[in-house]
Amino acid sequence: MNIKQMIVQNNERRKLLEPHNLAAYEDALVYIRLNGRSEHSTESILLELLEHLIEAQRHGKTAKDVFGDDLRAYCDSLVAAIPHQSKLSWVFDILRYISILLGSLFAVHTVFQLLADFFPTLRVEQISLVPHLVIIGLGAIEIFVLLVAMRAFVFGRNSGFILAGVTNLAAIAVYVIATVLFRDVWAVPVHFWSFLAVTLLMFGMAHLFKRISGRMNQTTASF
Repeated sequence: MNIKQMIVQNNERRKLLEPHNLAAYEDALVYIRLNGRSEHSTESILLELLEHLIEAQRHGKTAKDVFGDDLRAYCDSLVAAIPHQSKLSWVFDILRYISILLGSLFAVHTVFQLLADFFPTLRVEQISLVPHLVIIGLGAIEIFVLLVAMRAFVFGRNSGFILAGVTNLAAIAVYVIATVLFRDVWAVPVHFWSFLAVTLLMFGMAHLFKRISGRMNQTTASF
């Protein structure tokens, strides 16, 4: 069973859980999925855990009976048993996140160029490549901080999201400053169609990188 099939089955089988058991399982699911390890092995363990909880529920047991009093410690023990993601697969995941980041940024540029027909002041005729290179590095930091914040939030720690918010604001500020300071450095001419083409290319590459990473994870898990 591939990763997509396991996720679909997980979503369907989860409907069998009672509300209090579902809440505990979904906390475990989010925490374990954000472990940064083999995606195929992670989804396999989550599916096994779900079936175990469904079976326990049939016998009148609750998630607490299955997970114990410390859900986080239980999840950590499961994560420890999941093999690490291959380095090459990890590289493709990073490339996917970068592609999504750049695709989103150029999508905004595309919308602005489209609106420029009505608001000429929004029109951009050239852009500097420097700010976009800067945002790639900052984006990688943002993604890491956000993943850590999401894992902490599952068990009631909100401080991570404050840090994530500050990091995001800092990244935006640096991007704006870089745009102003390096406006004419490595500048290239642009128009609506070039922005649209780059947007589609970035999201297409993100999809490709995701498929490649998924296949690598599945191949690794089969050995």
